[in-house]
Amino acid sequence: MNKKVIDSMREYTLKNLKMFGITPLRQILSPELFQAAQPNAMRSSTMLIPEVVFWLMATVSLAQKSMAGSISAFWADLRGAMPFLSPIPITEEAFCIARKKLKLRFFKNIFRSVIRRYQDNNLAENYCWRGFRLFGIDGMKMALPSSSKLKKYFPPASNHKGDSKLAQGLLVGLVGLWDGMCYDFKLVSNKGSEQKCARNLIKRFLGQGDLLMCDRNFPDYHTLALISSRKADYLFHLASNRFHKLIQTKTPSGRDDEWYIVLRLPKKLQKQFPDLPVEVTARVIRYQRKGFRPSLLITSLLDTEIYSYEEIVNLYHQRWRQETMHREWKYSLSMSNLRSTTVQGIFKEVYVQITINNVLRWLMSEAAELSNCRPVDLKFLECKRLLMSYVCVMNTVPLELLPNIYGSLIENMSRQKIRVRPGRSYQRKHDNKPRNKGNGKYALPARVVEEGAAA
Repeated sequence: MNKKVIDSMREYTLKNLKMFGITPLRQILSPELFQAAQPNAMRSSTMLIPEVVFWLMATVSLAQKSMAGSISAFWADLRGAMPFLSPIPITEEAFCIARKKLKLRFFKNIFRSVIRRYQDNNLAENYCWRGFRLFGIDGMKMALPSSSKLKKYFPPASNHKGDSKLAQGLLVGLVGLWDGMCYDFKLVSNKGSEQKCARNLIKRFLGQGDLLMCDRNFPDYHTLALISSRKADYLFHLASNRFHKLIQTKTPSGRDDEWYIVLRLPKKLQKQFPDLPVEVTARVIRYQRKGFRPSLLITSLLDTEIYSYEEIVNLYHQRWRQETMHREWKYSLSMSNLRSTTVQGIFKEVYVQITINNVLRWLMSEAAELSNCRPVDLKFLECKRLLMSYVCVMNTVPLELLPNIYGSLIENMSRQKIRVRPGRSYQRKHDNKPRNKGNGKYALPARVVEEGAAA
């Protein structure tokens, strides 16, 4: 195939991708964005240019098909626009070679560009609590393919019976709790530390006007000092044995179930954060939900009149949305079924998966404006299914009809509200049993038997 034919094919491919690609996403993942991410695009004797490789990987994520099935579906769409193409689709081997040639930097640039454009459009500003952007940081374990290369970087989980067959990674994400966007993440070995990853994400992203909410694994002197140095605020679940020996001072509310404590930074942290005062005041809240054990919260929101006890307690439970997001990444997308057998390949797949999550959340943000709710109040899986059904329609209609069909997609997404069921909860395994903490100590069960209830 000569050079002129190849150049003509590449130009025609980009033109038709713009019209017939995964069309509802083209406003966000535009050809210009791909060009900026890879300004010196590699020359190729096939149609597997960087943009096509990305869309193929995205198709796997959205359609949850095998690689062979995704390639066949994608090729069928292209042939609808370009009937002169060969009826035989490209091979998996050709795709894998093209993906391997792409640098990880290309996928990072795409991910960061989507986040930057989302923020430039001020969409995140619509989902604030009392002027704060709400963020969460948490980790999830990921089973990875069985590969000797992966097992060196991502050691398998192990117990008294030995090592697991699969490699295992730890993905720690920083997410918007009301818009569902993943703003940054770290993927490390399962032997890695959630706390260190969290501090890295805080340094890279958090700033003034941000409120970070995390579970009880995260509050320590270092993390709290780092958040304060970034002029951000925090609201963490607090373990009952952490900071419990510090002197307690009553708050202006006069309640017995909240108090102030003074955190004195260790000398090492005083040198690391010279601009912070040696002593930092924090507010601790004790509460108990019906049927559950007592819990503690620690926060930098000290004013009891502006941030009341009840409001803080109710706000913290918004953090659970991150657990739901992790489930969506694993099962509604395909992060529980990654295919690469190299470390670089795994990182590339994860970047594509998180980028597609963010693009879909962007569409949900547009839909949420129509229904006067937040993106996380819409059903993620149903919105993804709607997107895939509209892709089929938008691939076959004339270009001038696309804006109206896109508007119909957003309108239908806006109707996919999550049904609120007050008082409903789902018990996890062993929630009603004490947890062995070692050295003869036991933690109270998460769920407690109420007085008068049957044991």
